[in-house]
Amino acid sequence: MADESSFTVLAIDVGNTRAKFGLFRCKVGAKSESASEKHEFGSANRHSAASPIESVPAAIAIVASVLEKAVAPGEMLREWTRSLPCDLPKIAVVAGSEVDQRDQLVSDWPLDRCRPVVIDHFGQIPIGVDVEMPDRVGIDRLLDCWAAWQMTGCRNAVIAVDSGTATTVDLLTSDGIFRGGSILPGLRLSAHAMHDYTARLPLLNTDAEQIELPLLPGRNTEDAMRAGLFIGQLGAVRELVQRLNEANCRIGRTTSGSPVATELASGPETSTPPSLFVTGGGGRQLVRHLPGALFVDSLALHGLAMLAPIEV
Repeated sequence: MADESSFTVLAIDVGNTRAKFGLFRCKVGAKSESASEKHEFGSANRHSAASPIESVPAAIAIVASVLEKAVAPGEMLREWTRSLPCDLPKIAVVAGSEVDQRDQLVSDWPLDRCRPVVIDHFGQIPIGVDVEMPDRVGIDRLLDCWAAWQMTGCRNAVIAVDSGTATTVDLLTSDGIFRGGSILPGLRLSAHAMHDYTARLPLLNTDAEQIELPLLPGRNTEDAMRAGLFIGQLGAVRELVQRLNEANCRIGRTTSGSPVATELASGPETSTPPSLFVTGGGGRQLVRHLPGALFVDSLALHGLAMLAPIEV
């Protein structure tokens, strides 16, 4: 049961392929301790401003449902909340890269006494955004980096890898500024592209979790495709992470010529590599092969929950 210094919040992320719902307990005015060792946060969860509510099944109570046209997000949400072993919170924080589905959900809001708050602008997330046209940055990319940075206690630069329909690899420096990153096709999108734009290549199932990397050389068409998809994605992510590590050092040295900036350049920004966080449907497969990386299921949901004390 939540005490007076905490409250529950419903976080909703409507993505291109799936809608995710999570129920969290948020601390008011204090950082929360780890709710359980099984949440796959490792030591980083000590610094999280939002911890999963313990009484909900599957740790953070995420349902990942394919957004079929026949099933509206509001219907999925109503069905999901009926199975919860606790009362609904008074606030829901909603975001999503699939704007039409997100807006439909809010328009047809199915939950009485639970107020939806939409996060749809970078200015609602308390980080700096140092990119061209910040209003066009996907809100999930900012939420991923914000949540990861909070999990380090706002002390370290972070690189967030989100492997979904698209894979994003982004950098937030230790001063809390989002510096941008990269976007590439995710595993499922790549598989569909090979199938849709060739005459005879089959459509591979990329949702099945790969325990080990595919063997090379691939001795048939499907094995060759699988090796190209998974090893190619991993290689791209590794290279992008390495280059963002280098960019992090470079930014630390060249922020400005002021004495303060010079001190920062010779401090943690240049000597401590960014903490690497991985999330998304393909994240579980990638993280096994990224040394030092930490997998957090649905990182953007955690970011939304961390915003709840600000939006209440």
